[in-house]
Order: sequence, then C-alpha cells, then structure tokens
Amino acid sequence: RSVRYMSQHVAWHVPFRVTKRKSTSPSHKQKFRPRGYVAANRTMAKTAVESAVPEKAADAATNAQPAMPSVIFFDCDDCLYKNDWRVAQMLTAKIESFCSDRLYMRPGLAYELYKKWGTCLRGMQCENLIDELGVEEYLEYAHDIPLGEHITPDPELRAMLLSLDPTIPKWVFTASTKPHATRCLELLGVSDLFQGVIDVRAVQWATKHDDDAYLNAMKIHTASLPGTTLKPHECLFLDDSTSNMKAAKRCGWNTVLVGRRARDTGELLECDDADHAVDTIHQLPEIMPHLFPHKRIVAAPESAVLPGR
Repeated sequence: RSVRYMSQHVAWHVPFRVTKRKSTSPSHKQKFRPRGYVAANRTMAKTAVESAVPEKAADAATNAQPAMPSVIFFDCDDCLYKNDWRVAQMLTAKIESFCSDRLYMRPGLAYELYKKWGTCLRGMQCENLIDELGVEEYLEYAHDIPLGEHITPDPELRAMLLSLDPTIPKWVFTASTKPHATRCLELLGVSDLFQGVIDVRAVQWATKHDDDAYLNAMKIHTASLPGTTLKPHECLFLDDSTSNMKAAKRCGWNTVLVGRRARDTGELLECDDADHAVDTIHQLPEIMPHLFPHKRIVAAPESAVLPGR
C-alpha cells in the first residue's frame, strides 16, 4: 500500500515510525507526518515500556521463593495429631474434677478461668486460688489420662517432618507439660525429630494468649544455639487455636492454623491472624512447599537457552 496509507494508519498502532528519504518539499512533510504523529509515538513507546516493567516484575515475583523461617514451633495437642478432641475432652474433665473435688470450686469456674486467662492454671495462679504445691499436684492429676488409647503411631506425620528442610530447627511449643508432650510424641513415633519441648514451665507459666510466651520461646531457641539471633518474622508457628494465632501474629510471627473447624460447633473458622489454614498438619507441604527441598521449583536463569531454541 502507499506510504500515505502507512503514515496515516499503521503509525498510530505500533511503537515505531515509518521513515522515508528526506524531502525538501513542505507539502511532502505534511503528507508524511500527520498531526499528532510524534506525540502519539512517544506516548505509545512510553506505555509499552511501562507495561513491560510490571510484567517482568510479576514474573520475578512468581519465580522467587518465599522467605525461609529460621525456626518452626509446633503445638502438640490437636495439632500434631487429630482425634476429634478426645484427649482435650479428657483433660477438660480432669481439670474440672480437680477444681471442684479438691479445691471446692463451683462447677464451671475452671472453664471460666480458662476463657479469661488462657489456661485454668494461669487463672488460678493470678487469682490466688492455688499455691505452688497445689500447682504440681494439679499438673500431675490433670495429665494422668490414657493417651495410648487415643494416640497411635503416624508414619505419614513422621515422613512429612523428615522431609522438612533439615537446616530448620523444630520445637514443640505446648501450653501443657513436657512429660505430657513427650508421651504424645513417643506415641506418634516422632519424639526424635524435634529440638526439644517448650512447655508451660519453660515460659514461666505464661499462656499462649500472652506475648511473654512467644518472647520466652524465642529466648529458649537462641539459648540452644549460642551466637545466633532471632527476629519475630523468622518464626513459623503452627497451632489449632485462633486465640493463639492472634497473639503470635501480634508478636510478629508467621502463622498456620491447623484445624479449620470449631470444636464446639463444627463451623468453619475465620481467622484473619492466620497466614495459612489447613485441616491437618499433613497438608503443610501443600501450602508451604518451599519448606520441603524435594518440592522446590528452581527457576531457570533468564539467559538460559531452552531446548529446541
């Protein structure tokens, strides 16, 4: 087609300019450069560059691996295992029994203390309802339950924990006691896969509703590895409690809610403080594959030559 057609139509839609040998004829220049031609081309070229940058940034973001945590803290009960809260129900019954039968508290007060303070024990301590000897008696009594009838070996859990990046330390962080958590881990067949157990005594009786529990857990981890430092955003926390998710997120930790159904109603939980949510701990590789070396996808360099090119 004619140069006149090209100048009047094509140049408006592509970021380059059709050129022709210079002419001294004013009329020729007027024919070859329609009004607004230069401005349109400059605008289109700028738009092309600007649109290309976000696309490239998006590709880079897609290929980039998420940040790796420096440590992972796992809750124990109803997190490392699920059994329709049977163990939790036994613990609740034992706590209620101790409080009513041995401390002569009115029925239901133990649960009220739990809701108010995070644990019944913490509530009794803060409201001066129990002394130090009573605390030890309470802990022994409350955790004297037949765990072996409700917790069995979990090969799938063991395989998942073993496939985690071995450079990331793993702790069990429980509001219960170390002996109780250790029994659970032994029954599950994973007691040898953790750095240790951080229990209610280790965090100086603070509950997981309290920021101090998380700060103390970080101190315990760094103390186990002399010369290391730890920032809140380097911690990954998995727990079944939305209240604990809230406290951990307040402290700057990364969070995964394990169990998306409410214990009392069975309704789907909503938790804005959880970065991720799964039904069981076994689904962790699906939501955070970067924690598992065999699941990582390594992006090819931009300069790499693809087969067949």
